[in-house]
Amino acid sequence: KRVDVYTDKSQLLRVCNNLLENAVQAIPAEREGKVTVVLRMEGKDALIAFSDNGTGIEPDAVGRIFQPYFTTKSSGTGLGLAMTKKIIEFWKGTIRFETSPGKGTTFFITIPVANGDED
Repeated sequence: KRVDVYTDKSQLLRVCNNLLENAVQAIPAEREGKVTVVLRMEGKDALIAFSDNGTGIEPDAVGRIFQPYFTTKSSGTGLGLAMTKKIIEFWKGTIRFETSPGKGTTFFITIPVANGDED
């Protein structure tokens, strides 16, 4: 099946690359990593889920994860998820996550389907 959404190709690549890079970086070196990407319909939206088996997001960071300049990494600007959220909201979409400290995180993006149709 094909799902059409109205997005900018380079911005969509930026969003996906950021979420994939974060997923890979969340996996400790001693753990065999697993990153899963799922695309499916959720109502009239396309849903893309990025899951990892990394360290998860600590409870004290959960409420700040989309704030500009907030980072849990030793390097980086802390702008990746803030930028990602702004881009997705510009598309009239949403981003949310579920996390389990020590076990992993899944980010869910929804993007409205063009004309509400799917082929």
